[in-house]
Amino acid sequence: MTLRKNITIEEEDFLTISQHCKKVGKTLSEFLREAALDIIAKQEQLDLYDYLNKNISFVSAQEQREFDELDLDFETTGKALTLDDIL
Repeated sequence: MTLRKNITIEEEDFLTISQHCKKVGKTLSEFLREAALDIIAKQEQLDLYDYLNKNISFVSAQEQREFDELDLDFETTGKALTLDDIL
């Protein structure tokens, strides 16, 4: 089944994307669908470390000091988690 949806886009972005679509012989809908699916596939392939580095900000200096005071050995203790474990 095919759905029709409206999107809001800046005119300059629309013109850039539209011109590219003409160059590569694709419709705007086809190009946006493929681009969106490609981004989803890439994000789902990230391992947990990459996901956290991309989406989680670093802790403040104070928080880092508190972690350091715990004197945890992250190399030999704990269990490796996957993104599926978190989600």
